[in-house]
Amino acid sequence: MGDTSDNVPGVKGVGEKTALDLLKTFGDLDTILASADRIAGKRAREAVQQHADLARLSRDLVTIRRDVPLSLDLQQLRVRPPDVARLSELFTELEFRTLIPKLASVSVAAAGDLDVAETRAPPPPSPPSPPVAGPPSALPATISDAKADPVIVTDPAQLPALVAELVGLSLAVAPGRSWYLPFAHVASDGELAGGVPPPNLPLLASPALAPVRELLADPRVRKAGHGIKYDWRVLRRAGAELAGVAYDSMLASFVLDPGRRSHAIDDLARERLSLAMPTYADVVGRGKSERPFAAVPVADAARHAAVTSEMVLRLHDAFQAELEDHQLSRLLETIELPLVPVLVDMEARGVRIDVGRLGEISRTFAGELAALERAIYQAAGTDFNINSTPQLRHVLFEKHQLPVLKKTKTGPSTDYEVLEQLAAMGHEVPRLLIEYRELSKLKSTYVDALPGFINPATGRIHTSFNQAGAATGRLSSSDPNLQNIPIRTPRGEAIRRAFVAPPGAVLLTADYSQIELRLLAHLSGDPAFVDAFTRGGDIHRQTAALIFGVAQDQVTPDMRARAKTINFATIYGQGPFALARQLGITQDDARQFIDQYFKRFAGVRAWLDRTVAEARAKGYVETLFGRRRYIPELKDRNFNIRAFGERTATNSPLQGSAADLIKLAMIGISSALRARGLESRLILQVHDELVLEVPVEEQETATPLVKSHMERAAELRVPLVVSVGTGMNWVDAKG
Repeated sequence: MGDTSDNVPGVKGVGEKTALDLLKTFGDLDTILASADRIAGKRAREAVQQHADLARLSRDLVTIRRDVPLSLDLQQLRVRPPDVARLSELFTELEFRTLIPKLASVSVAAAGDLDVAETRAPPPPSPPSPPVAGPPSALPATISDAKADPVIVTDPAQLPALVAELVGLSLAVAPGRSWYLPFAHVASDGELAGGVPPPNLPLLASPALAPVRELLADPRVRKAGHGIKYDWRVLRRAGAELAGVAYDSMLASFVLDPGRRSHAIDDLARERLSLAMPTYADVVGRGKSERPFAAVPVADAARHAAVTSEMVLRLHDAFQAELEDHQLSRLLETIELPLVPVLVDMEARGVRIDVGRLGEISRTFAGELAALERAIYQAAGTDFNINSTPQLRHVLFEKHQLPVLKKTKTGPSTDYEVLEQLAAMGHEVPRLLIEYRELSKLKSTYVDALPGFINPATGRIHTSFNQAGAATGRLSSSDPNLQNIPIRTPRGEAIRRAFVAPPGAVLLTADYSQIELRLLAHLSGDPAFVDAFTRGGDIHRQTAALIFGVAQDQVTPDMRARAKTINFATIYGQGPFALARQLGITQDDARQFIDQYFKRFAGVRAWLDRTVAEARAKGYVETLFGRRRYIPELKDRNFNIRAFGERTATNSPLQGSAADLIKLAMIGISSALRARGLESRLILQVHDELVLEVPVEEQETATPLVKSHMERAAELRVPLVVSVGTGMNWVDAKG
């Protein structure tokens, strides 16, 4: 019968059932071939007679050769204990994170038995618990010891910062030198049985804990942490302020390698220090057995907190030489760390939402979705479950016979890219489906979800900003994600109108104008591009005039639109195929358009080529401020992956430099507002835009201050331009 997966041809026309019948009747292959004329079925008889050579070849292919000369030492084939150190290193490199913990439990059965048995090895001995701070009267001695060293590490318990109650606090000054301060532990079963309550201190905000608060707020005592922004939020909520933040091992890891999948402290400890440490889940349990950190026995909590805090210090020593060698210390110390208190304030302040307006939008969107459903059914000629992929496949590719453009393991793809291409061919159902999906996502992700994120105590939404999220260095946000609300669509505008200023204040928006194109002009140094920005005005109109060889007053709207598209296509490395799809033109026309563009801006072409060549040689690209992004895709064998690497190489210096610029602006603006004693505060950062909440009486002072700091964030060959506006909601503020 053959085996297509192993390229064994078999006898064409003979399947498993026929082959088994023949073997039962004749006994073996040779007898079958010799008796082919006696095979009952005509189809099988002719197949065997015509393809006897293939049958013999197939038997030869699947027969194990036993005449190969080799010297074999059976002892070398005995199962032996694995080299755990080498396996751990290999699993770490390949990111087999779930296999790494199993290495500790692998053992080999008794000698002579070739079966591998997996048994649970005894756990390594737990490190001793650090001292638990005694009564408040003994705290001054602990504080004095902590102040004697240059860096202390803080480590509060892990819960969402907005609702977390401080259970305990670890202070570490060196590996093996730490203290644990319990505040809100509850009695464990063992403690209840012994009648001994947990040795909690008074709450951190109490007068008795003033020495601890003073230590945390002392800028002369350097502080460190892993994701210290979270610690800061929890401590502030508990009544203590943090100052003197000098190091963050998570941010150090991110600066060194922004493309890492994980900057978790246990992963870093294992990979950089070859040290295993229990995770938070190991301490509190998982699933049904999970318990609050407050219910963890104080000794266990102290041990976990000490290991975590001391690991920050170990990672500091491990990272320091590499940061200096790659000249990344400045990026960490002048951008990422100074940004932490700015983000702490932004997250704590939050943004006000008009819930009533969101309710109106939800009802409007629901009506539009119902209308779109009816339109889809009418265009499809049948009712079906729009959210069912199998039913959608049936409608598109069986009922309407639309071309299959991409396949998945389960059948033809119906993703956005496929629907977009089908819609471009003039098919109505895919076009309506795209609109339906976009509207449905907006309604569920924002309109209906945002009210659930409002904090009942503040009446505001407090998104979390992630510094170690995007490889380009851009900030991301979560709970909720406010980065992806559409900007230039009426529905996106409707949602943004629900972001409002409180009574007596306005929202101030400040948006970098074409920041990535300006950075492209600066980095490439192309004379025509630099001149276009230096003269000011409409860059897309000026670009169109240069490309099409006409005066600016002769540039048509279509010319400008095409110039704008290719300006941004240059940044993202789009080729003729993508540009043709965007402009609705042929690939040949798109190719000519691109060629014409690069003839006029030869310096841009030279910079793109030079950047890719340098990235291929070095393995990474850098921003204006030295932020690195490693691009291993450039050396991949697959053409598509290499092409992706080339696009990444040219785009990352632009996006990364834009990210660094707006971070510097945020640091400067926040510092200036406080220095002037103003109540105006940053509340949001989205892409190249900042949003502030400004008291009406400070509007005339805050507006030029914000604009000035953003436009002076760096000196470029071309001017940085910022659009500033104010209004009662996010949309009106943009004007």
